This record gives sequence, C-alpha cells and structure tokens, in this order.
Amino acid sequence: MNTFANPMGQESPGLARSYTRSSKHELLKQIRDAVNPNQRSHNIILITQTAMVTIAVVLLVIFALLAQVELTKLNEASKDEIIPNLDSIIDSLDSIEKGVDESYQMTQYMPLLYEMNTLSGYIEGNLTITVDAMTKSPLFLSGGFGR
Repeated sequence: MNTFANPMGQESPGLARSYTRSSKHELLKQIRDAVNPNQRSHNIILITQTAMVTIAVVLLVIFALLAQVELTKLNEASKDEIIPNLDSIIDSLDSIEKGVDESYQMTQYMPLLYEMNTLSGYIEGNLTITVDAMTKSPLFLSGGFGR
C-alpha cells in the first residue's frame, strides 16, 4: 500500500470543492484565519522587528567603518609626529625626572616645611591687615604724610 493512499481502502480522486463560490485563495485565507486568527498581526510584528534589527546592524557596520577610518588616521598621525620626535620627548621626560628628583631631595632636607607654611600664612595675614590699615588711613589718603 502506498503511503499516500487512503487508509480506508477507498480510492478518492482527490479533494474537490463542492457547493461553494469561494476561490481557492479565499478558502486558504479562511483556513489560515481559522487556525491562527492573529497571523497577520504576528507577521507585521515580525517584519517590523526584522527591519529594526537590519537598521541596527547597518548602523553598527557604519560605526565600525568610521571607527576604523579614525583609528587609521590616528595610527598614521602617530607615525608622522610621535615617532620622529620620540628622542626629544624622551629627553624632555628625562630632564623632568631629574628636576623632580632634585626637588624631592630638597624637600627631604626641610622637615619643618609644613610648620613654615602655616607660619608664613599667619605672616601674610598680618601683613594684609597692616597694609590695609595703612593704605586706608585718613593720614595717607589726605596726602599729608611725607610733605
């Protein structure tokens, strides 16, 4: 027995429409709507999601290309400017390092540095008060002093 044969043993000539005025397309549409009534909205949602993912992928590809172009420009600029000047940059860094070392050595010999800073702040405050008092004094403002 063939697998496509009718299991009841009767040979049918195939499916045939009877007593309907609907077209084949209309019947298939009715069957689809009966089996899955929300198929059309599901299809629209899937198409929308596919379009959004496609747009996102295109944007990511554009971003990656722009990043690649910028990295290439940066790489070329570094070869043109940094590498030829590398010796002078290293010499400058060495001189800065020597200056920092010398400054650090000088500060190690001054254990009273913080106390000196505090005292110089007090002196500065006292000098400010004295200068303000002298310059705003009526004696100095009138011009009667020193003539």
